[in-house]
Order: sequence, then C-alpha cells, then structure tokens
Amino acid sequence: MIQNHFFKIKNAFTMFELVLVITILGIVSSIGSSVIVNVYEHYLLQRATHKASIKTELAAQQIANLLSHRIPRTTLARNPNDLSDTILVTDPTNVSDYTHTLLEWIGTDSDGFNAATRPPWNGFCDVDPSTQSYLVTPGSNLSLADTIFSNLSNGEVSLSGTKYPAIFFKDQGHRYTADPTTSTEKRYDELSCLGMVSSDNTCISAVGSSADENLSFQTPGAAVVNKVISEHYKLAWSAYAICPKDRGNNHYDLELFYNYQPWAGERLNGTNCNSTTGEKSTLITNVTVFKFAESGNTFRFKLCAQENIGEDFNVTICKEKAIIL
Repeated sequence: MIQNHFFKIKNAFTMFELVLVITILGIVSSIGSSVIVNVYEHYLLQRATHKASIKTELAAQQIANLLSHRIPRTTLARNPNDLSDTILVTDPTNVSDYTHTLLEWIGTDSDGFNAATRPPWNGFCDVDPSTQSYLVTPGSNLSLADTIFSNLSNGEVSLSGTKYPAIFFKDQGHRYTADPTTSTEKRYDELSCLGMVSSDNTCISAVGSSADENLSFQTPGAAVVNKVISEHYKLAWSAYAICPKDRGNNHYDLELFYNYQPWAGERLNGTNCNSTTGEKSTLITNVTVFKFAESGNTFRFKLCAQENIGEDFNVTICKEKAIIL
C-alpha cells in the first residue's frame, strides 16, 4: 500500500528582512520621539509665554489703574535702601536712573467717588457758604464715604475718627494758601510740606464730617489761614508705593504698600521693601525691569517679567503703559 505524504511549506522572514524591518522601525521611532520632544518643548514655551504675558499685563494694568488716580505733584522716586534719598519723578535724570526705583504717590479715593449713583463725595464745593473751617459739598453722601473709608482701611481711617482723609483742591497754580493782602502764596510741594519726605505737613489739610454735605478741616490744616478753596476737590485716604524687592540675580518682586498717611506722620521705613508702615501685597514676581518717568500730565512706565521654561531657560515679556491725567 502506497501512502502519500504531503508536506506543508511555511513562509518565514529571512534574516535580511528582519534586519530591514528593525532598521525601519528604529528610524520611525527616532523621528517620532523627536517630533514628540519638539511638540512638548513648543508647548512648554507657549505655556511660559502665555503665563508671563498674562501676569505682566495684569500687574501693569493694576499699576496703571492706581496711577490714573494719583494726585498731581505727589509722585516721588526713592532709593529703596535709603528712603531719605528722594527725587521727583519729573526729574529728567530719573529716565536713566537705576537707584531711585521705588515709586510713591498720594492717590484719590476713586472707590468712594464711584461707589454709588449719588457719590459719597461728589468733588464739588460750594465756595460762597464755605469758610476756612468747613466746606459745603452739596449732593454728597458723606456718611457712605465714611463707611467706605473705614472698610478700605480696616477701620483705621474715617471722617469721624482720629485718622482723617486729606483734601486737595484743583487750583491752576497748585496753591495751598494765598493771602490777597500781601500776595503771599504757599504751594503743594511733595518734597517739602506734604509729610512725604519729612514731618513737615504744613501744605496739606485733613477733613472730617459732622453732616452729610459738610466737610470740616482737621489737623493738619485746621489752623492754617488763607487756605485756597476752589470749586473742585479730591479726597485721598492713603498714599501708595511700589517697591522692587531684591531677590538676587537682578530679579525683583514688586510690593505694593498702602493704607498709610504721610500727612499724619506715617512714612515708609526700613530697606529692601521691608517697611512696617502700612499694609503690603505682592503685585508680581520675577521682575527684571521696572522703569518710570513723568512729563507734564503723562506718566509712563515699563514692566518686564520672566517665566521659567525649564533648567536655565526663561521667557521675558515686557509691557509699557502711558497714563494721562
């Protein structure tokens, strides 16, 4: 009996084919990993750029908002490590100055002015019935202003307490006093008599209130004669300062100081933004540039901040703002 044997032939890869496939897979995987690495690096760059841009814009806008309510002729530039070393921001040398990097000013109470349809203080004074002792400001709701001052200052400032807001009149000559009989004048001067540089506060007035539409002069200013009283006024409950706190390697954190009153003898102290006067909050970290200058009614500043991508790589974003009074 004859048996038939059938043999099944199985196909297989040759060694050459295996080597070729492995080589191709190696090439594809290397290209793929390179693409993945590039995509991830691009993502990190975009994330750092976006984060740096957002935080710089937010800080710059907050600074611009605060400066838009500054009282004219009250902006100072100080040396943060020697607060007695002070110049005017309007000083032309400030443009190329890397020493006077602390910015300080007195700001209008914008919150109280805009808080209600009937403004807590309306900024208008009826000059005729007003005297050297009190002012008539018809249409104001000073009891609400008192509540706002107290809330903003954690109960320290009010129109009926021991720490009062200051009043500034809009006079073309920036006059604080004017004697019509002798032509003697005294002007608002941040370097000499607003209490910002020394204890001399002889050209600033504080005000309180005993009625919804009456403001009464308090110390300082109550005993000063020939005060210039004009139709337009502004109230300020605090001075403000932006201080670059040194964190090494030419990097800084911008610290905002507020809730202190130079006209009441409260001034910044210490060095490197460690003042115990007023309250403090951090505006932005990792700052490389904070420069400012003022000319006429225009204030300009430049702010640059960094964001780390990884290892020793950083992204730097700069913002510039101009604020016109």
